[in-house]
Amino acid sequence: MKTFKLIKIFGIDVKLDASWFIIFFLLTYTFTFFYYPYCCPDTNLFFRIILGAFSAVFWFLCILLHELGHSLTAKKFGFNVKEIILFVFGGVSVISHLPKKPYQEFLIAIAGPTVSFILAILFFMLSLLTTEGSILYGLLNFLTVGNFILGVFNLIPAFPLDGGRILRALLWTKFGEIKATKFALFAGGVFAYFMMIMGALYLITGEFLNGIWLIVLGYFIKKSAENNYKHIITKSLFEKYKTEQFMHIVKPIFYDTKVSDVMNYYFPFYKVKTLPAIGKDGKFYIIDIEDLHNVPENLEIEKFLKHIECFVSPYDDIFSTYEKLNNCNLEEVPVIYKNTLLGIIKRSVIEEKIKELERLKEI
Repeated sequence: MKTFKLIKIFGIDVKLDASWFIIFFLLTYTFTFFYYPYCCPDTNLFFRIILGAFSAVFWFLCILLHELGHSLTAKKFGFNVKEIILFVFGGVSVISHLPKKPYQEFLIAIAGPTVSFILAILFFMLSLLTTEGSILYGLLNFLTVGNFILGVFNLIPAFPLDGGRILRALLWTKFGEIKATKFALFAGGVFAYFMMIMGALYLITGEFLNGIWLIVLGYFIKKSAENNYKHIITKSLFEKYKTEQFMHIVKPIFYDTKVSDVMNYYFPFYKVKTLPAIGKDGKFYIIDIEDLHNVPENLEIEKFLKHIECFVSPYDDIFSTYEKLNNCNLEEVPVIYKNTLLGIIKRSVIEEKIKELERLKEI
């Protein structure tokens, strides 16, 4: 789905997924017609609509703070946090690398619920300063209960919830990453099916909204757990491979090379779409083959040289390289070691290895 950038906090892009608007309207409707008429019966409909929309936005600010707890802890460990996305089921922090150590997984996972519990305590203390039955009291009371429930729900030991990641971290120290992940995934699957069964029971009793919500949320947790599991297992298997084992050895061409030579000789020979080149200043650059289509063949390539923004080391494990390709949104990146450009690594080569492992049922 399409995302919309809102703001940047601590160097992290905060985005809204299009699905967020679904939950925004549902929450606004719930606040307007069910919550505020009960806690603040003297308010009129128009005011309740405004108040309901404000409350929904404030609730997602709490979810954003929850995700910032994860993100800022991850940044403390040196991980790049690309973005936080708010969507129909809450929020998610897009962290560049998976934790390498159990304690990192534990601290990153527990940071979110900790923030939620702190917010619950803060809103509870503020509610004590307000008049019971007032609009402000109603809002603070909801935020107190809501943040407490958010913290408790996320501590359920079901992967990929925070509690499931905490469980995985605790088991990781004793049984290793893969066994710990499999156990946490099993717990997540049990919880997901439990939610879907409860949802079905709600449907039978006529509570359609609660039933549909539980079924959809359970299915989301199940699919998310499976995708996270595959990602973690791929990381574990690929850490033993180095980038040099998969790269194409490509010698840089010079800035005065003709376009015709690139298209008729270098491109067919190396079979890569990104060719390394040496500029007039002696520095390394790259050329995108796509830029050379439909240009005069007698031109020199100098005007098509691009600065290298992403590169990897031949000694990087292949999973880190794959993540670098994803983070840079590139199909190919140069492989450089000690100011020497050795070749090009292609995303397609890594993905072919992933498919091979899948065929062998290792993933």
